[in-house]
Amino acid sequence: MADVKKEELLGAVAIKPVGWDRTGWEAFGYFLYDPDNGTVLSRTPKSWALITIFYTIYYTCLACFWYVCLLIFFSTLPDAVDGPKWQQEASLIGINPGVGIRPLNQDSRIDSNIFMLQDGDNNMVPSTRDGEGDLNIDYARRAELFMEVYNKPAGDDYLDFDTASLGPCANHPYGFVGDNLSPCVFLKFNKIWGWTPTPITEEDFAENEWPESFHDHWKGESDQQKIWVDCQGRNPADKEALSGVEYFPESRGFETKYFPFQGNKDEYHSPLVAVQFSGLPKGQLIHVECRSYYQGVRHETKSKTGLVTFEILVKS
Repeated sequence: MADVKKEELLGAVAIKPVGWDRTGWEAFGYFLYDPDNGTVLSRTPKSWALITIFYTIYYTCLACFWYVCLLIFFSTLPDAVDGPKWQQEASLIGINPGVGIRPLNQDSRIDSNIFMLQDGDNNMVPSTRDGEGDLNIDYARRAELFMEVYNKPAGDDYLDFDTASLGPCANHPYGFVGDNLSPCVFLKFNKIWGWTPTPITEEDFAENEWPESFHDHWKGESDQQKIWVDCQGRNPADKEALSGVEYFPESRGFETKYFPFQGNKDEYHSPLVAVQFSGLPKGQLIHVECRSYYQGVRHETKSKTGLVTFEILVKS
């Protein structure tokens, strides 16, 4: 008899649970509430209470941790009116701002400082609305967009820059279009919060090997309380080719009254010096280096500290 019962149990290793054959709405109804096990959405009330308590504590602690980290972060930020926390000597930029040029190249070649112009180009229609092209008028269009900030008054904390001091370089197309090309390149200082430059003195010339031509120009200026720029050809052939260079204003100087920059770049008028190149030889790539001069300036060609380099090529 025992052997018969044993044979009947052979293979009875998988016992199907109650409700295994439920389908459709019946199965869904038992998922919402199972009266046999007392579960709601597959969990008992006790299980729901425990998991709710756990996640309430977990996310409360997580929110507190995030809030404390946020408080620590904001405690390291300076007040907006005081500018960046690390300024001038304490900052990565330091007190040697780079010299910027305008117009920049088109966006696809933003790292290139080559002005590639066509001799005798009189076209006045830019490639695109923003001058994103290689036509002479495209350079003029990008310069025009840059100059738009000077068409509106500077903010209450700043002075308006008078573009009339730029002479012929104040007007579109800035010498980039015409039978006799005389392109204007605008020089400006990159903005450093709180930086007020100090004008150079005769002692600075004695301590540095600066160009004698610039020294002669500086000595001839009645107002020497300015920050200066001077452009030279980098190589002997470049110097020879740059026979027709004019500065606007003629002093080549930035007045110190426009410094320091203290935020809100949209309201700040960066002072400009325009350099106009005329009589450029055709087909010769000319390398130009424009240096700034103020007390403590460092000139490093590799890192472009205190200067800017660019090239001009007039195609025949």
